[in-house]
Amino acid sequence: ATSKASMELRERRREEGKEITSMALPEEPVCGSTAVEGKGNDHADGQLSPLGSETPRAKNTSFFVSVGTFKKPVGIFRALGEAAMSKAKLGFMKTAIAGFMAGMYISAGGLFSVSVGGGMPEIAKTDPGVQRLAFAAVFPVGLLLCAVSGAELWTGNTVKMMTGILNHRVTVYDVVFNWTVAWTFNFLGSLFFAYFLVYLAGILDQQPYLSFITNVAESKIDMLPGKAILRGVGANWLVCLATTLGTSAQSVTGKMLGIWFPITAFVAVGYEHSVANMFLVPVGLMYGAKGGFTAKNFFEFVGFNLLPVTFGNLIGGALFVSGLYHLYLGKIPFPSDGVGEVAKKKHGEIEARQKSKAGRVTVAVEKLHHNRMSVSARSSI
Repeated sequence: ATSKASMELRERRREEGKEITSMALPEEPVCGSTAVEGKGNDHADGQLSPLGSETPRAKNTSFFVSVGTFKKPVGIFRALGEAAMSKAKLGFMKTAIAGFMAGMYISAGGLFSVSVGGGMPEIAKTDPGVQRLAFAAVFPVGLLLCAVSGAELWTGNTVKMMTGILNHRVTVYDVVFNWTVAWTFNFLGSLFFAYFLVYLAGILDQQPYLSFITNVAESKIDMLPGKAILRGVGANWLVCLATTLGTSAQSVTGKMLGIWFPITAFVAVGYEHSVANMFLVPVGLMYGAKGGFTAKNFFEFVGFNLLPVTFGNLIGGALFVSGLYHLYLGKIPFPSDGVGEVAKKKHGEIEARQKSKAGRVTVAVEKLHHNRMSVSARSSI
């Protein structure tokens, strides 16, 4: 009898142990490098954690898993829309300061590119692809600084603010205000960097850098406006795709990898980025391109290169990325629309059921323990 009772007790414990293990934690969606788990599909809330957060919690926090975790498309564009809401609240002074910093950051990346790619004249003659790749591979430093530091880069803001207005998160005034202030102070930051930290500092005084930067400036000014527009479309299409990849990542390392390759691609193929040109052309004029930095040359640059490229950048970011994804995904649900509250309510219900179940299991285990003690006592008698 004692042996039979002991066997029954062990069997019950085994079953209770399975039950406790199965109910230990609520199911959490995990976004991995190859698949995304969670409730819902790509157009629903599969990327939401049980608490309604946009950032899924990885089950394994090792380096490789943390680099590989990502938001799904709906989560990416929800984050971009929320970024637009935050930018709309910055006001003039903060937008201006952050825009000025972004112009300096992009200029720093441009100077890095000139310092590397411009110092390879012989390779440029024999293997121009290698020289282009060297020039392009280091340029993303500026975009990375903007992405991580929160600077206001106009080209990246095209996709963010357009996503905000398409999802009724911001107003037309918010969009026009942000774009105008960010673009203007990107330009001022680039001019400041070009004059004080490059020209007066004598960074590009020596050959082959001097010839390289003047040739770059002249080629951009002489470009036909129609060609500049089309190259601007391609540039900001890739820049804003890099922005979406950076937004999808859950770690700084993941953001770096997501941003690096599309930016390298647009620079290597020869597309035109308005904020990069705000540095490259003026600094080339300062070093003597087209006869020097004169009012005629400056306005020729603005009218025949900078404005056409800006228009192309606007099309590439606002229409080719934000617009097409809006057609694909539809209106994005936001926490302020009640999505987060629904998720929290569901999580609370699950948690309450689990606590109730855990309480019943605890009572059952205590009862089994009491029965075992009773059996042991009878056996000893």
